[in-house]
Amino acid sequence: MLATNAPGMGEGSVMVAVRKRGSVRLTRWVLIPLAAAVSLLGLAAPAGASGSPSAAAPTLANVVSVASAPTGHSVCAVLSTGHVVCWGDNQEGELGNGTTTDSDVPVAAAGITKAKTVIADESGTFCALLSTGHVACWGEGTSGQLGNGTITNSDVPVAVKTIGTAAALTGGQFGFCALLPTGHVDCWGNGGGALGNGTWTAYSDVPVAVSGISNAAAVTGGPDDFCALLSTGDVDCWGYGEDGELGDGTTTSSNVPVAVQTISNATSVTADYLEGTFCAVLSTGDVDCWGSNSSGQLGDGDGTTNSDVPVAATGVSAATTLAAGTEDFCAVLSTGRMTCWGYNGSGQLGNGYTGDYSDVPRAVKNIKTATAVTADETTGRSNSFCAMLSTRHVDCWGYGSDGELGDGTFSSSDVPVAVPAIGNAAAVTGSESGFCALLSTGHVDCWGYNLDGQLGNGTTTGSDVPVAVLAPN
Repeated sequence: MLATNAPGMGEGSVMVAVRKRGSVRLTRWVLIPLAAAVSLLGLAAPAGASGSPSAAAPTLANVVSVASAPTGHSVCAVLSTGHVVCWGDNQEGELGNGTTTDSDVPVAAAGITKAKTVIADESGTFCALLSTGHVACWGEGTSGQLGNGTITNSDVPVAVKTIGTAAALTGGQFGFCALLPTGHVDCWGNGGGALGNGTWTAYSDVPVAVSGISNAAAVTGGPDDFCALLSTGDVDCWGYGEDGELGDGTTTSSNVPVAVQTISNATSVTADYLEGTFCAVLSTGDVDCWGSNSSGQLGDGDGTTNSDVPVAATGVSAATTLAAGTEDFCAVLSTGRMTCWGYNGSGQLGNGYTGDYSDVPRAVKNIKTATAVTADETTGRSNSFCAMLSTRHVDCWGYGSDGELGDGTFSSSDVPVAVPAIGNAAAVTGSESGFCALLSTGHVDCWGYNLDGQLGNGTTTGSDVPVAVLAPN
């Protein structure tokens, strides 16, 4: 077992920003203990936060994956050694280094030495899947999302109870689900039916089994709900359903999985950040969507009418992958071209037009060799998309007032613009008002908003061009 949360040495007041449906931010004060860690099975004593290094300091290297919270200001990276380093906002202990002090350069998450991947939920809690199959989490825990039997924050990684054979993790709004090698799914954190175990409890601070799921191949988290892609190509969903996001022909929430109607050949499922809309890529290359349609994000040409059953995104027949923003989706096609639909107030459809929304997919201009796409999120409904090209260059479009397009301006763009200096991207990930690119060299470049040091370059000044993440001191 990994170390579980130990009693704190003192208490302090921490402001916790809680995100609710509709992008409203509510603030509440919670009193949290300062966590201490016990060294067991790979969890060591906390490391102190690093100060800002000099401009000549070396850059972060040997990174194999990068993760950030969709609405957060913290970033974590897994190194080839199995260690995890994090940087940025740390008011709930999101950096995992035994402090609640922000850091504008990477610091080590205490005691993690066997990480395979790291993910975050929307509240900014991080969880690492270890090579042993165990899971360790850190950060906000007030909804039980640390899974360690408490509802207190932890500024060091703590073991998720009973999980010893996880194969994959996914985050929701205030919680996580683990896909097990058996095809079963365990969830913890936010409740209200999102645990899928037949209860309406407010939360669970330990993992509980999702009822009736025994052949899951992947799990996707929405704002207050989850969907499992089954090995058969069917999709089951559970949790909040009042906008039809369970896809079962009702607008009723469910605390156990229900079958999404008419889908039997899905290859992936993607959820938006804000409203509760799900879209599935089918084996035919078609895309079917269901749930909220507040800005036409179902793509079916039916205005803003919600749908409690899947409807086809008009004209899409060769999709390979999707990314979701706040109320919009973009699809990469097998031809290398792209199409987007939904909210377009900042030009995030990339079709040369800014304003309102499109309820049918629109071709993204000038993109011909896309291989992947990702989104960030910005306060309100605006967001940006970035596409990785077959040349390993990156093009971005949409909201850009915080520099998140990376093109040397603080301006939005309704057509893709090139991110300079990046020609060897291996992956791109979005957070709130910014992006980070993992390079083929194992280094990381970030750009955009930087109030809490989430660019990792030793400053808290935003950047409209990529800057290198520095090595830990």
